[in-house]
Amino acid sequence: MAPTTADPQQLRAEIARTRVALGETVEALAAKVDVKARAKDAAAGLAHRAQARTVAAAGRLRDQASSAATTVAERAATTTGPLVVAARDPHGWRRLRRPVPAAVLSTAVTVAVALVVFGVRGRRR
Repeated sequence: MAPTTADPQQLRAEIARTRVALGETVEALAAKVDVKARAKDAAAGLAHRAQARTVAAAGRLRDQASSAATTVAERAATTTGPLVVAARDPHGWRRLRRPVPAAVLSTAVTVAVALVVFGVRGRRR
């Protein structure tokens, strides 16, 4: 770029602008060829996305577990009559009629669901 005037002040200003532009270009090129920094940035992005997906999956699991516990509790409350429990005797499996209260069954299912929900939550930390 040829200056139109030979004023030293304008020449110095043009040189300063050219140096700034050249410095920015060099920094941009250095950032492109810095493979280690680019790899760290990519890994950080992947880790962030994986964490977000894990949190979303845990939330869905918690909602499903809560829904399942509610459904089991509702069905257990409406169940009438004794439940049949399988028991092992020396001659093999056979069904014995033993009444199991619906409240005990619903409590066991609720505890199992809670263990699953809190187990997932504990592993996340």
